Amino acid sequence: KTHTTDPTRVPHMPHATAGLLLLTALACASAETVSVDAAGNAKAAESSAETCGAGDDQGKCGFDDGSGSYASVETGRGAGTDKVSTCGEWCAGAEANAPCAIDTTVMPCKGEYWCTTTCALWTVSILEAATPAARPLTCEQFIRTSAFPRGGEVCSDPCLLNEIKPSRYPAPTGLGFLCAPGTCDPAVQNRYNGTFKATELGLAVLECPCNWFGSDCSDDWVAVERVLRKERLGDFETTVFGVSEADWQRVMAEHRPGGVVRVQAPSPTAWGDRPLEQPYALANDRESGVVGELEVLTGPPETHYHPTVTEVAFRVRALPVGPVAGTPLYINPSVAGFFNKHYRFLLDALEGDAAVAHVAMVASGAGLSGVRTALATLSREGGKALHLFYGLRDVRHLPYRELLARWVAAGQVGLTLLVSSGDPAAREAPEPEIAAAIAAGQKLRAQHAGGGKMYAQHALHLSFLAGSLSEAGAALSNTAVVICGRSELLLDTEALLGELPGSADYLPQRVFMNI
Repeated sequence: KTHTTDPTRVPHMPHATAGLLLLTALACASAETVSVDAAGNAKAAESSAETCGAGDDQGKCGFDDGSGSYASVETGRGAGTDKVSTCGEWCAGAEANAPCAIDTTVMPCKGEYWCTTTCALWTVSILEAATPAARPLTCEQFIRTSAFPRGGEVCSDPCLLNEIKPSRYPAPTGLGFLCAPGTCDPAVQNRYNGTFKATELGLAVLECPCNWFGSDCSDDWVAVERVLRKERLGDFETTVFGVSEADWQRVMAEHRPGGVVRVQAPSPTAWGDRPLEQPYALANDRESGVVGELEVLTGPPETHYHPTVTEVAFRVRALPVGPVAGTPLYINPSVAGFFNKHYRFLLDALEGDAAVAHVAMVASGAGLSGVRTALATLSREGGKALHLFYGLRDVRHLPYRELLARWVAAGQVGLTLLVSSGDPAAREAPEPEIAAAIAAGQKLRAQHAGGGKMYAQHALHLSFLAGSLSEAGAALSNTAVVICGRSELLLDTEALLGELPGSADYLPQRVFMNI
């Protein structure tokens, strides 16, 4: 049989190809998603835990990074390939959570942790794929990236934001996220229901509702009515979306520091006219935010990704102030938030860790929007000394300038700014609080012995050793670290913190990211 050529096809990447780093949004969805009856999953093995978006008590809020914290009987990961039988036809009659080793002649995998699964997942991913017995995957399975549809292939590198490439998130089989062959579409989508994508290619159907990165379920969509305000600050741009009061309450219902919203828009450039998506860390919080206003901070979209990955980002930057015209724009309720290696959310972890007296936040670029919500919440609650290390090119383009200066003046936040531009004017500020923050960064820069560029992550590291953090008595034993920014910042900060005393004991529970 032949099918119309998919215009979104990208160069083929075989299953066994491993990429670099992965995260938030293989954007795909259909404007007319098909409702799948949840009762169809009655026979499927399901976890009793709720999803991250619903705030489960285990704090599952991000993709499995292979550290072992995500291991469970429901995923079978970490069971040991030498201790279990190879998955096969026998799984169809086995106990759902019986662990088995992935048959690499059927589905390539890499690594001891990733090469084990369960009979339930083998059955739904492989044995029942492209058969009348195929069942939709639950939202929980989608969030955990525990299934591996037989018809999927490892996503091509341009399909994945740097933060979610395989070297950072190898799920589901150690090689990275799976896409529909030759496209940037996730291998699991609700819109595949009843189409050749599921019945012939062996891709999986997603059960709705499911509000998670890459999901094409429309149940939770909130219409963006208008753009209320925009402000350009060099490469940065703040955008304030206007939604109805009822819809604002829906978006903010589960919002927590570092929470992410997915902005979506249907696109004729994608198969099935699916809505493409762009994730943003929400800048406002429920308590101090204005009802009806949702603010995001954006940087210029990168051009080396596949067009479907950045289409919405380019559209958001181009939107004029006023009613949204043309193709509708939607936003999903906030999900995820800052979490540690034990998949505990920031506020929950701090509440249960009496030893934490300091919270140090490090951000760069548009990452400031995510830490803004954490600073607002923690400064309101009190009880912790707050420190922010922020890197940017030019202080004249500092986002949330008045708010930061006000927090510093009130003694609520200690601020250190790392300005990368060599232009003297880029390091000058009329506000004494901002000027002092620049001076603090320059002081640490003078101590930097590594040569070359110095960024916010280096300043944080030096401050622990001989800076304001050290002077305040902060150490990993009594400090939580929140990181928000590009993949380089995430990786570098973890590596630098790993050089500090006690890092092996404290980093897993004391370092938080929202990716």
